[in-house]
Amino acid sequence: MRSNSDVDRRFLCTLGKALFDNIFIFYWLCWFFIRFTRHCHFPIPYLNSWLTDFVFVPIIVHVSSVVGSYLFNNGNPHGYPLYQIWFIAAIVSLVFEWVMPYYTDYNTADLYDVLAYFTGGLFYFLFHQPRYIKKSSDGTNHLVCSQN
Repeated sequence: MRSNSDVDRRFLCTLGKALFDNIFIFYWLCWFFIRFTRHCHFPIPYLNSWLTDFVFVPIIVHVSSVVGSYLFNNGNPHGYPLYQIWFIAAIVSLVFEWVMPYYTDYNTADLYDVLAYFTGGLFYFLFHQPRYIKKSSDGTNHLVCSQN
């Protein structure tokens, strides 16, 4: 007899397999690498300044797309139009480049960061989102988790 915990475990396992594709893992590795080099006081020029900003919007959009697919679209993949991705980039830019510098010492206003947010959104729209939709439509993201 199956219980709700079995359903929850299978749902989370399937969601995790859809979410953690190679490009998404690459985003996180980039982010942790830059944070590590900053912590070790060995920042890498250019990458230190904009790589984390470049991957931030794709991380947000990918998580919302995958979770939304499973919660509202029966696991069928859906993508966002470019204007919605850029709307997310605009909100992120507003919060982290205009509001947060007034309240924290850590955030600084930088026009290049805004450009990195929008470029990351464009990268997601052109490369990652089509790959996610194609892979999910082919059924390779709908791997069934084991039923131990």
